[in-house]
Amino acid sequence: MIKKVSIIIRTKNEERWIASCLKKVFSQTYKNIEVIIVDNCSTDKTLKKLRDFDVKTITVKDFFPGKAINDGIRVSTGEIIVCLSGHCI
Repeated sequence: MIKKVSIIIRTKNEERWIASCLKKVFSQTYKNIEVIIVDNCSTDKTLKKLRDFDVKTITVKDFFPGKAINDGIRVSTGEIIVCLSGHCI
């Protein structure tokens, strides 16, 4: 059985990078993935750009990098976890 991978991506005003990041994530040959965006109350167009992708989004107000990752992991369903930031391509 192919293991499911949960990709947790932290964002805060990543409108410049998030579409490129997600295009690269979804262009991988490994397809058994879920993408979870943990957004820190972005005020730019980050959230609008997410509408073009099959992602689950959660919002955190009190942002700490480790806590954001843990929040993403809590809602994940994959057996393998990958952590990225919204500007990673």
